[in-house]
Amino acid sequence: MEHWSCDVLVVGSGAAGLRAAISAREKGLEVCVISKRKTGKGTSTILSGGVFAGVPEGASPDSHLKRTLQAGRGINQRELVEILATEAPMRLRELVEWGINAEFKNGYLCSNGRAFVWGEEIVRCLVGKNKTLGVRLMGEVLVTDLKMRHGAAGVVAHWAPSGKWLAISAKAVILATGGAAALYLRHDNPKSMLGDGYILALNAGATLQDMEFVQFYPLGLAESGLPRFLISPRLADSGRLLNSHGEEILKKYEIHERAPMMQARDQLSQALFTEIHRNGEEIWLDLRGVAEEVWSADPISASTRDILRKRYGLTHRVVRVAPMAHHVMGGICVDSQGATSVPGLFAAGEVTGGLHGANRMGGNALTETVVFGARAGEAAAAWAKGRGKSEVDEPFGDLEQPLLEQQQDRAESNPAQFIERLRQILWEHGGILRNLRGLTRALDEVNEIQEEALKLSIGGEPRQVVRALELRSGAQTAGLILEAALKRQESRGAHFREDFPDQDDERWRGHLQVRLSPQGEHIWGFQPI
Repeated sequence: MEHWSCDVLVVGSGAAGLRAAISAREKGLEVCVISKRKTGKGTSTILSGGVFAGVPEGASPDSHLKRTLQAGRGINQRELVEILATEAPMRLRELVEWGINAEFKNGYLCSNGRAFVWGEEIVRCLVGKNKTLGVRLMGEVLVTDLKMRHGAAGVVAHWAPSGKWLAISAKAVILATGGAAALYLRHDNPKSMLGDGYILALNAGATLQDMEFVQFYPLGLAESGLPRFLISPRLADSGRLLNSHGEEILKKYEIHERAPMMQARDQLSQALFTEIHRNGEEIWLDLRGVAEEVWSADPISASTRDILRKRYGLTHRVVRVAPMAHHVMGGICVDSQGATSVPGLFAAGEVTGGLHGANRMGGNALTETVVFGARAGEAAAAWAKGRGKSEVDEPFGDLEQPLLEQQQDRAESNPAQFIERLRQILWEHGGILRNLRGLTRALDEVNEIQEEALKLSIGGEPRQVVRALELRSGAQTAGLILEAALKRQESRGAHFREDFPDQDDERWRGHLQVRLSPQGEHIWGFQPI
């Protein structure tokens, strides 16, 4: 096994990881960014809409603060929200100074990327800045084990291009691995977004929270031959939504009386899931009457105009849509500097929990990456400067033995089949509509998959090794989502329990948290607000 070291190791090359690396490197430290796909690729950043929420510099952040808290349904960590709203203008202006191809519109910074990869401009900008600063960037590296001892880290990782295993020591580690929406049958995330970071953090001793809160975007294209992406909110609000019998969905479920279509994402996703999976209906979006100025109103709708209208003919026909898993609000518990409960371990971006509460305001995911990525990078650098070489080398004592055990001959099977089964289970019973019976059944099935995953061979062709390892962490993350959903006996934000349909602030205004016991069992607790 090849060994190497650095001062600060960043795991994940989306916007949060790349921004964290910049801050750490600017403090004069040796920084390495590793990611399980090529740098910047296979991240939610590159597949995002490229829109950052944040008021212009000099304006009051009160509106941003208020809207974020409203979306979070009373359980955001307010300190994090205040930091986001206050520091967003500075961080967005910073991107502009670094040369991002983007423009400010109506309180948002909008990246001018290409259709379906609007976030590529963000990646290009941040990767370029990292290269200028001399940050080491290394792709196709999957971390399988993370040990934190005496405030320093030892990491085992699989390097897919060579099939080699790496042992990496660092004075501080920043996890920026993204979320887990790809655990669902329908999603708009990269396929590899299966929750690796949650399990790395949990096994290293960190605490997770709010894992029951998974956001679904109601209107994703659902036709064979069309790319899987989300309809722009402006287009959606200007179109008509119908079921197979011609019934107006907004009128049928009285959503139009509460808010515009895309401001009622929770209710609309629930309505569409009911129509499709309970009533056997198909859902159609009619954009034929949408005015030209609406198509041109924002970068997302403008960039898809020619593709949707000319290539797929949406000017003269309706298109089938269905909800898609989009974002995980829960994750690693961190403080305002991105520090976890484990000394020397930091985190930023979607892998963390607390900022968004029970649901996320549109545009805040990308803003979170640059605001808290910068903070985590600065804090990790400050921590690393206080570590000595002997402290960094010490965590390697028992990393190689588990690795040898992993490579023993195991049962041969296709991990991709188990991953697809996971996706089906979560979609049907652990997603938009939940209840005791469905969640219990789903958890039993996921536990069986976890056991099967441990029997799979970790060896052979590099891609199969990666998928087998992803299955292990994905199955564990799926179990955490289901356990948390079972425990929260109320409905709030993106978490809807049919058997507990009301929000219960008296009993459930707070955070469900989980950590591991010394025996590896889940210890759950509730932290009221």
